Amino acid sequence: MDTITHHSSPRRFRFTQSALDALPPHDPASPSREMEYCDTEVVGLRLLVSKTGRKFFDLRYRVSGRRRVMRLGEYPSVDLRSARQRANAAKADASRGVDPLAEQQKRASIPTFSEFSAEYLEHAKSSKRSWRDDEIRLNLHLLPAFGRMQLSDITTRHVQQTHNKLRGSLSAATCNRYLSLLHRMFSLACQWGYLERNPAKVVKKYREDNQRHRYLSADELRRFLAALEGHTNRVVSGLFRFLLSTGLRKGEAMALRWQDVDMEREMIFINKSKTKRRMVVINAVAKGVIQDMEALRRNGHPYVFPGRGPGSPVCNPNKAFRAILKAAKIDDCRIHDLRHSFASCVINGGATLYTVQALLGHSSPQMTARYAHLTSETIREAAESVASQITSAEQ
Repeated sequence: MDTITHHSSPRRFRFTQSALDALPPHDPASPSREMEYCDTEVVGLRLLVSKTGRKFFDLRYRVSGRRRVMRLGEYPSVDLRSARQRANAAKADASRGVDPLAEQQKRASIPTFSEFSAEYLEHAKSSKRSWRDDEIRLNLHLLPAFGRMQLSDITTRHVQQTHNKLRGSLSAATCNRYLSLLHRMFSLACQWGYLERNPAKVVKKYREDNQRHRYLSADELRRFLAALEGHTNRVVSGLFRFLLSTGLRKGEAMALRWQDVDMEREMIFINKSKTKRRMVVINAVAKGVIQDMEALRRNGHPYVFPGRGPGSPVCNPNKAFRAILKAAKIDDCRIHDLRHSFASCVINGGATLYTVQALLGHSSPQMTARYAHLTSETIREAAESVASQITSAEQ
């Protein structure tokens, strides 16, 4: 809005709310589009009244010798006090040689977090193996928290508050994955010219307890499976049964598409990148879950575990998981502990750590080493069974 349009002769008075409220619509027969009124308290502040009665604040000012006009907002959504504050702030910028209109236009070009997320995911698909995990995290918590905000409006305080809120329902490690995603996204926003600083940079990660090894006992497993049978949502109960029977990560299962399922070979494929896939064996329990999900499939839905929205996977199953744990009378258990329980069942069945590594898709033996004590317990039980047989023979 660089050019100044011509209106009827301006009328000057000290703006008050009552006076602005009383201003009538501009004369419909007038050749000009609007009637212009000038505030005598803040030089350059004007109110334009249209023929339909709409009212807009404008500021006329000079910067570097150029005349400029900047729209401040519509009255009364922008009240008189706010309009004067904006006008004085803009004039202060202009006095320093900074054009407030150019800054306003620059700000308007900054995308919302939702818009930037779409741009980020397109980039991540070509550069990051775990982009589907990012997509799930965005849909679960980050878009609800920041989606409508412009990137430039998101502060360190906003990031810290969201990090704190997530800790109420998620583990420290999971919260840290969300923080890492935000840090990565804002870093790219800085590189791409949307931001000057990263608001997630100084937010501290939570200390992670990597020594936690929670497994469902045999009795807990029985109660958990019974609670799954009684749960009304067949998709999420199927998801939890699938996690328990395959050892997949939650994100891997939620992102599983029908195109990645080979029932003839009884295999599923976890896409780690465009060129690398991990094969996972479908055992009898997992096969039953997939058949149940296939019976529920509608309109060619792409995901094995469908969400409520068309073409989207199930999201945020935490509430359902808590309800199932409550029904099963199980405390201190996370969805990820189903993966640990799978590993426990594998080892109790006599498998080696090498087999566990392959089944869980660990990239190194060190990641599987946390289950070594289970192998030791299995060996001890086997040794004790021998002792028991010898003792029985001696009697």
